[in-house]
Amino acid sequence: MSQTRISPIQTFFENKQNAYTVAFAPDSKRFAAAGGLRSVFVYEVGKPEAIGGLADHRQSIYAMIFSKSGKYFITTGRDGMTIIYDAQNFDKLATILSPQLGRNYISVARHHNPERDGRVMVSDGIETVEVQGLTGIYDALHYIFYDLNKTEQETAKQGTLIRETFEKVGKVSTEREIVFSNPQLLPNYALALNNDETELYVGASGGALKVFRMSDFSLVRVIPLHAGNIRTIALSPNGDLLATGSSDRFVKILDAKTFETLHTIEGHGDSVFSVAFSPDGKLFITGGKDARLRVWTVEGKSIKPKVKVLAHTFSIKAMTFLNEGKELLTVSQDKTIKLWDIQNAQCKETIDRTCGGHTFTINTVAISPDERYFVTGSDDKTVKLWELKK
Repeated sequence: MSQTRISPIQTFFENKQNAYTVAFAPDSKRFAAAGGLRSVFVYEVGKPEAIGGLADHRQSIYAMIFSKSGKYFITTGRDGMTIIYDAQNFDKLATILSPQLGRNYISVARHHNPERDGRVMVSDGIETVEVQGLTGIYDALHYIFYDLNKTEQETAKQGTLIRETFEKVGKVSTEREIVFSNPQLLPNYALALNNDETELYVGASGGALKVFRMSDFSLVRVIPLHAGNIRTIALSPNGDLLATGSSDRFVKILDAKTFETLHTIEGHGDSVFSVAFSPDGKLFITGGKDARLRVWTVEGKSIKPKVKVLAHTFSIKAMTFLNEGKELLTVSQDKTIKLWDIQNAQCKETIDRTCGGHTFTINTVAISPDERYFVTGSDDKTVKLWELKK
């Protein structure tokens, strides 16, 4: 039997609710966890408890990422808000609301940094306007979306105010009618940044892929991609391909520059919860509710199936590559963590509750960039830090 490489270091209890998402910072020293408690907890390796927290969301947090440059920390979730922070001090840079209005989408981005002085950018995905002297418009929209006591008349009044703003700058034409009524803030489930960190991708309810410009946090476009919620997003290392997985059981591979759909993969029998490209870009892996791992080879923009493995007894909830793409960590609804030799599609190690593991569904996993540690979050309301030996 091979020597155990995975060892538990510490269990954290601050979350007190189901932990849905974890993320490691580029420095490999800090990590964050969040979930049903609506708060983000920030940790430092070696410290016995959270070193800080963020309480800006109103409902469960489903996804968060540190940018590879270490500049941004981004969160999103059930409340439909996407919040962008400075990853060093965790000061808020912007809050984005992007509700669906009829068949259209609009985004309202509130800037929090002093240089922009609370400016609000309003965008319909085609045109963007800056609402000057109306910083309260964000708060008005915010309360409309969350205060169920608001009347339809009040909602319509605020929608009219936004529409008038577009009309004043000539952004609304008879050929392109924008509907600003009956706003719906729908949950977001997944996040990704492009390689130069100029665009943010948000996977949302109803299969919508939302693209935001990081320079002013405005909505660039909304792509109706799937018939179900987008649960996962991955970008290839060279930045050419963008992959999404959905509750409609399909995986889409897009040209990351044009957003043209290059491939639609039907390799799973149910929801796809995780997609990932290997660090060298030569492999692409998908996993989901059918408990299977699908491995694909990537050549340029061509993707071909390689192998399919029944990896767990219940849903694969998340996964991450390590060891230059030769190995893979998977976590599952079956309460186990598995370490895989991905070249040979063999499980090298399984961690369960008898090894200090979780007692309920494991929803998320993130590995430190130096690959010394990884962190997991579970429905047992705990977050666990692990050591990974070479």
